[in-house]
Amino acid sequence: MKTFIFGIDGASPDLIDKWIKENHLTNLKKISQAGVSGKLKSTFPPLTGPAWSSFHTGVNPGKHGVFNWIDVSDSYEGNLINRNSIKTKTIWKQISAKGGRVGLVSVPVTYPPERVDGLIIPGFLTPSSGSDRSHPKELFSELNDVIPDFKYTLEPLLMGQNPRDWVTGLKKAVRNRGSAARYLYKNYFGKSSEEVFMTHFVETDRVQHFLWNKGANGYDPRLEVFKQVDREIGKTIDLAPQDSVFIVLSDHGFGPFTDTFNINNWLKSKGYLKLKGGIRAKIKQGLTKLGFTEQNLQPLGEFFYAIARRLNLLENPTMGVPTNKILNALFLSSQNVNWKETLAYSRSDIGNIRINLSSREKSGIVNEDDYYNLREAIIEQLSEIKVPNTNEKLVDWIKPKEEIYSGPYLGEAPDILFNSLEGTNSHGSILGYGAIMFYNSSIFSKNFNLGHHRRNGILMAYGKGVKKDKLDASLIDLAPTILNLNSFKVPKQMDGKVIREIAPEDPEYYEPEDFYKESIKSNQSIEIKKRLKGLGYL
Repeated sequence: MKTFIFGIDGASPDLIDKWIKENHLTNLKKISQAGVSGKLKSTFPPLTGPAWSSFHTGVNPGKHGVFNWIDVSDSYEGNLINRNSIKTKTIWKQISAKGGRVGLVSVPVTYPPERVDGLIIPGFLTPSSGSDRSHPKELFSELNDVIPDFKYTLEPLLMGQNPRDWVTGLKKAVRNRGSAARYLYKNYFGKSSEEVFMTHFVETDRVQHFLWNKGANGYDPRLEVFKQVDREIGKTIDLAPQDSVFIVLSDHGFGPFTDTFNINNWLKSKGYLKLKGGIRAKIKQGLTKLGFTEQNLQPLGEFFYAIARRLNLLENPTMGVPTNKILNALFLSSQNVNWKETLAYSRSDIGNIRINLSSREKSGIVNEDDYYNLREAIIEQLSEIKVPNTNEKLVDWIKPKEEIYSGPYLGEAPDILFNSLEGTNSHGSILGYGAIMFYNSSIFSKNFNLGHHRRNGILMAYGKGVKKDKLDASLIDLAPTILNLNSFKVPKQMDGKVIREIAPEDPEYYEPEDFYKESIKSNQSIEIKKRLKGLGYL
């Protein structure tokens, strides 16, 4: 079986359905009408790190151990996750071990690339200075010779930059991604009986973050990028063998983002989080009250960043002054928290809170006997928060971690999770933010992007053996489905279920002893940290 997978990052069912009805996305229209189509439920939080890790493994974050962008198991500052953070064997290794061939082009959370039978050009967050930039190692140089402008990801939209010019750059990156995928497939694939080839487009996520509601006079920047992705998908389908199967999916959806709920400021106001009392911390607090925050100074940083880029003084493709080491020393951060008096904190950009547990955190003070009472108290207080100037609740739901996750790494998960971005029981479109612990000085502040993630993404499939049907599924269902579609056994440890409308054969299950693997620690690139901060993730 030849299986082609297209990852359209952040594709929203509502927008895709609308644009298909308006005949803007002709190739996606063909796929949706000829086979399976529906919504695809993401992980919570619906972020690239945990979502794509669940796609790679077929399990919930409690089994693969990636809960966010930041792994705080070793320190409050944390380390950025990468492919080595995934503690479960990926389906790509499983396919390779059973004689299949794998090709991954720009798929997130694949850096550093695994050694598979096939090739991997890693995706989003691959450092430009990294030496392990492809598998096989020499492949990136070859690809760069063929497509000199190929990029892992593009810079965000910066202050003063023309949005249409930026969108033109996104479309060029999409074209290059499609050209790269087709070049690699034609030169390295097509001869094996079982092949899985995947291409990912991150530009659809980028344009929605920065230009969610900026369309005017018949021009929608989001649609411009999605149409280019649709064209590239069509070109790849044209070169595929007749008996292939095509799968289109997104790791999450998208929606408007209007306000920010700064979790750590709220925890501080309730006495759950304490700051140090030294002179340095007091100076920082004073400056913060005067508006000296990372959010308020970000436009200034972008201004200086643009100048530095023109003068070739700065390689980092996303952030300038706000993440400068000297200025960062003036901002309130985890370094200024009195951890020996802090009960709870947040290090996520979508609704989660961690208890400063003595058996888990480096300077934890909450013992097991007090854990549940403290957690319930925080949950109750969160549930009572109303959005300023309204009578609407902040959160749609709040849940303890064991209602969201299960598995051997449940203990590492955030203890409280809540959704304030969507739902029928809340105001919606408000981000529960704590990744940069004190990004703003207020409990509620303005948004820092126009759009943000939602849990419902898209799923489409058509080709040999695929039924014509409307159905909804979960992101974790893709891994067992891909294995079964290519006649490989499905591990019993997987949480996902085979989507029989896509992979109709009866699945064969087994229980591999090496399903879980040891997490490999690695030094995280300063460049990658800055890039995530520039996108508002840290």
